[in-house]
Amino acid sequence: MRLNIGCGEKPIPGWTNIDFVPTGFQDMVGNIETGIDLPDACASEILLDNVIEHLESIPKAMQEIHRLLKTGGTVTLITPHFTSLSSWRDPTHLHHLSYFSFDMFCKERNTHYLGGRLFVTIRKRLSFGGGIMGLVGRALFAISPEVYERKFCFIFRASTLTVTLQAL
Repeated sequence: MRLNIGCGEKPIPGWTNIDFVPTGFQDMVGNIETGIDLPDACASEILLDNVIEHLESIPKAMQEIHRLLKTGGTVTLITPHFTSLSSWRDPTHLHHLSYFSFDMFCKERNTHYLGGRLFVTIRKRLSFGGGIMGLVGRALFAISPEVYERKFCFIFRASTLTVTLQAL
């Protein structure tokens, strides 16, 4: 089963489309933070496209995603990078996320409040706009993502962060 969680008005054919607001576009109503009425390990793939930044508790959502995923299943999270203007323009965004924000779910040192290491990172991608500023931003990021975010990110702004994690 493939779950498109937070589908809004953009269902994906062939996926189970879920949203907590009954819009008529979803296959079922469910809330990733409070639990979705599906069995454990039922999904091979989960997508949250511009959803995670709206949630009150990202750790609770990630625990529920882990519960829903089969071992080896993947979740793809798409969100504005914290330097993107779109991250700040929407007043319903509760979180402004970094290239490194989801690393905490992949580290042993966070097991005391997550209940264990949940995921391994498969892919992380940070996209940039066009023009000279985008080119310079991409170049600086390619040299060192950490230095880019620490020193240059508000000069050479990124746009979209895409992270794919695999359930352990």
